[in-house]
Amino acid sequence: MKKSFFLAGALIVALSTAASAATFSVIGGTAGTIPEAGQTNEVLINVFGTPSAAGYFGGQISLDMDADIEVAFFGYEAGFTNTFEITGTGGTETFSTTSGLGALYAANAATPISTATVSATSGLLNFRFTSNGVIGGNPVADAINGFNPDNVVGGASNFFASFARGDKGSVFLFFDDTGAGDDDNHDDFVVRLSVKAGGDGEPSPVPLPAGGLLLVGGLGVLAAARRRKTKS
Repeated sequence: MKKSFFLAGALIVALSTAASAATFSVIGGTAGTIPEAGQTNEVLINVFGTPSAAGYFGGQISLDMDADIEVAFFGYEAGFTNTFEITGTGGTETFSTTSGLGALYAANAATPISTATVSATSGLLNFRFTSNGVIGGNPVADAINGFNPDNVVGGASNFFASFARGDKGSVFLFFDDTGAGDDDNHDDFVVRLSVKAGGDGEPSPVPLPAGGLLLVGGLGVLAAARRRKTKS
């Protein structure tokens, strides 16, 4: 009987842990699609084999609980030198475009150019896109999570957020540095944030399965029946 109760308790703990994987959300923002009509997002085409992506302009990215997240850099097509910086409890990770190169793409969606892991706390993530660009005599402003402008032609730099999976365990960020006449294609720097599971590098939030609940309940009934039998 004690063994049955112990097994049921262990299953509850294990399944509850799987169910509590962190997820991302977009606060505010406007739903839309990149790139602008008549433009081309080179990263989407060359890395993911698709011409467009749906998501949100001007949103801020939040994490619902503390978690380790993987940052994956997939490429860019830009004349300016742009940078993505993200800070966690252990420090700051920085990704930058390559000086002298106008474009760089990952070979495919499964092989990012580079990755890093950041331990993040719940709430708004601490990251920003920066650029060395100067437009009309004015430096390009940073696009900061917490101050990410909605997309306006001729407006400030910004990033577009697109969820990679229905469970919101991954989110892509597409930066527009407003250069090239504000081409509005959001391929000036592309990264993906993914919740890591068990330290294995794979973003895999797992929902609590209905079968698991039935199994735990069944073990409880079995243990109770054995207890009554012992008393009789």
